[in-house]
Amino acid sequence: MKGLDMLLSSSVGTSGAQRPLGILAALPEELGDLLDAMRAGSGVQTVTHGRREYHVGSVHGVRCVVTLARIGKVAAAATVSALIHAFNIEAIVFAGVAGGVGRAVKIGDIVVSDALLQHDLDASPLFPRFEVPLLGIARFAADPALAAQLAAACERFVAQEGAALAARFGTQMPRVHRGLVISGDQFVASAAAVEALRDAQPDALAVEMEGAAIAQVCYEYGVPCAVVRTISDTADDHAPASFESFLSEIAGTYSTGILQRFLQDFANTRG
Repeated sequence: MKGLDMLLSSSVGTSGAQRPLGILAALPEELGDLLDAMRAGSGVQTVTHGRREYHVGSVHGVRCVVTLARIGKVAAAATVSALIHAFNIEAIVFAGVAGGVGRAVKIGDIVVSDALLQHDLDASPLFPRFEVPLLGIARFAADPALAAQLAAACERFVAQEGAALAARFGTQMPRVHRGLVISGDQFVASAAAVEALRDAQPDALAVEMEGAAIAQVCYEYGVPCAVVRTISDTADDHAPASFESFLSEIAGTYSTGILQRFLQDFANTRG
């Protein structure tokens, strides 16, 4: 904790200083070259806190704290809580991959969340299915301005690099979708499971394992958040192989391109 206290007093927590943006992903591949870009620019201060490494520096003109949430809702919630309380972040952006649930969502597409929901939360009959007990909410809205900036960065990325990506990886021309992202502590990998999710949440576009937990914590503490997911698989029986291939070969390219454009725009909006 001594290292963290010194870091907060010298940089992140300095009175009047610009509060940092929290950027996180579940796995290293989902961050692309963000840490390398940070090291090449301002340099990085790394602090270990709660068994995680938090990397503090500036990248593409924005002061950031970058870390891995790891996999699952509890891990993600713990990481975001630390970003809020220990690092005094201004807002949260999560980047990663997901399984496609919406019928129009294809591998290689991008989904920016407008809302997030835990598809495996069920405290009925005490509370309605999917509703978070004592909050009275099932769907947590992404911050409209932050999500719009993220979606605009995705659209530019697709316009500028989509055709080359499709040719390189043998996918269709990527599309950007906005809508509901659902989260649960299961890796969804069967056609039957996908159909069950569609029946329960017909407007769901993508399924993953962290986003709704992040959104709930941010809601409870009044911190803006946004989530972007690249579709690595269609959450069916082919999902494990498709996920592993996409993660190792493609995910970093998407994250690098999207986050670079987003951060450059975010820096400009701050003046």
